[in-house]
Amino acid sequence: MIPNIYRCFILRFMYNSGLWLTNSTAVSLILERWLATKRSMTYEDDSVWIGVFVAVIQFLVAACPLGFLYSQTKFEGVIMYYCVTAATNAPYGPQIGAATSIFFQFAALWSFRHLLRVNKKHREQDKNASLSNRYQLEQNISSITCLKTFANMSFTYIVFQNLCYITLMQFGEQLERYQYYAIVELNGSWPLYGIISILILATTMNTIRVNTDRELRCHLRLPNQAYFDNFKKQIA
Repeated sequence: MIPNIYRCFILRFMYNSGLWLTNSTAVSLILERWLATKRSMTYEDDSVWIGVFVAVIQFLVAACPLGFLYSQTKFEGVIMYYCVTAATNAPYGPQIGAATSIFFQFAALWSFRHLLRVNKKHREQDKNASLSNRYQLEQNISSITCLKTFANMSFTYIVFQNLCYITLMQFGEQLERYQYYAIVELNGSWPLYGIISILILATTMNTIRVNTDRELRCHLRLPNQAYFDNFKKQIA
């Protein structure tokens, strides 16, 4: 690559933007599922602007670390022989960003597990709720189950990857330049993580569909009187 700070800035800005949008996905998903849980009785009738609001929050959350990361960028008189954003002589900025990403993953892991417990508790307590409300609860549980799987994967990979990155930035100046660049590239295994996560999520979604179909077939085998009894409880 020809040393060019502007080319490097554009290349790394696109890469880091995607990276932080991915990291901040946990925040927007937590917010959306929390709203779906709190407003389970009316969520299906709520405005689509909720989705727009959640998307804006995600972009704002991603913009904060990006602004911090690029706040010290200089364009004049800079020659880059290798396109990296972070400098080993100033490791604390990138380390703060990595620590923030780790915090997001801890928050997501705890939040999805908490929301799953809350929705299951609501399902047990609201057995006589309307059909639409029960459907919304089941949708919440299915969605959060998938998202919890995503949170588990993100937690495992992103925490490990960022801890390695923090360590690398701490001791990067003690390495030869070629060693440092090689480890940076080795640590950036996001494409592989993306492929693996898609395959795991697809398997999880298929498992949920199979379980839902099995439960539906079990309900169909119930005697008709059970449905009438439940209906009488709802209108009582």
